[in-house]
Amino acid sequence: MADNLLHKWFPTTQLPLIISAPMFTVANGAMAAAVTQAGGLGMVPAGMDPSANSPHLAALDEQLSIASRLLHHDATDTDTPLPIGVGFLTLLATADAYRANALPILRRHRPAFVWLFGSDPAAYGELVTLFRDAGAAWGLRVFAQVGSVAAARAVVRCGVDVVVAQGCDAGGHQWADAAGVVTLVPEIVDALRGKEGVAVVAGGGIVDGRGVAAALALGAQGVTMGTRFVACDEADSNKFVRKAILNASDGGASTTRSCMNDAIMGYPTWSELYAGRVIRHAGLQDLANGVPLQEVHESFKKAVAEDDETRMVTFAQVVPIDRGTGVGLVHESQPAGEIVREVRAEALAVIEKLSAQLTVP
Repeated sequence: MADNLLHKWFPTTQLPLIISAPMFTVANGAMAAAVTQAGGLGMVPAGMDPSANSPHLAALDEQLSIASRLLHHDATDTDTPLPIGVGFLTLLATADAYRANALPILRRHRPAFVWLFGSDPAAYGELVTLFRDAGAAWGLRVFAQVGSVAAARAVVRCGVDVVVAQGCDAGGHQWADAAGVVTLVPEIVDALRGKEGVAVVAGGGIVDGRGVAAALALGAQGVTMGTRFVACDEADSNKFVRKAILNASDGGASTTRSCMNDAIMGYPTWSELYAGRVIRHAGLQDLANGVPLQEVHESFKKAVAEDDETRMVTFAQVVPIDRGTGVGLVHESQPAGEIVREVRAEALAVIEKLSAQLTVP
């Protein structure tokens, strides 16, 4: 791991590097700070609305302030970035909106990196240039989350520093036609061989040290975890989400992928490139049985009001139960920093054990 680009760019980190995913409505400044303090990279979600007076951007500003305070970041040190990332869902906005409304927040807080996800990866060029130029003074890096080799090549052509290879075991929105990390990550690594200055991060179904060790073997320089942090002490997850996570088992059977979850909730429609993995719920079964979408949507709204767990796409109208197949490996709520330290130690122990097992006496 001596040539790890991520550790070079983010020197406060420890290897193997663990990044907490920028889960909208779940991640926050306290979680991000705790992950970073434990040697990982914490992230704050920026949501999907960069319009003027956006509540998403107002929340981003607030959560970055919280993270900065918890990390004792010197706001007067204009050369040193805040060791936190910002995740943008890019499906609804133009570069002009980010330029006018998001860049002032980034310049004020100077996060170490931004993470793009949600639109056509081939169209990221303008956004990458926008963010890179705005953050040049403090060395801002740009990540892009993809689910195919073609998309990885496309975002590298756009100039990103880090390709986040998200496999189909991931929770939440993902590539509709993605493979699992076991094949996706090494194929992307091979496709990008020779592209100097580009790192690959693995995500999707990774919740413990065994998964981290496997991702490193596949060629990733770090991992991102989402599901493992949903029930952490600092998360904004409500009691229903926590219960669903901690009670789930057999992740491949208890979760399912569908492009219809957003429609059931009344969320903005993602492009056909994307689907979403959620914990199974009655709404999808209703659709499969021929119940009209509008009726399923109305049932969903009623379920939200009545806390009906059988229709658990979301609760409080903002918290999707978008969880990956690794949900069956999450058994307890822990502080975010403890998760990072535990998973990192387990990964190193797994690597050491494998090395010993493969050493010929």
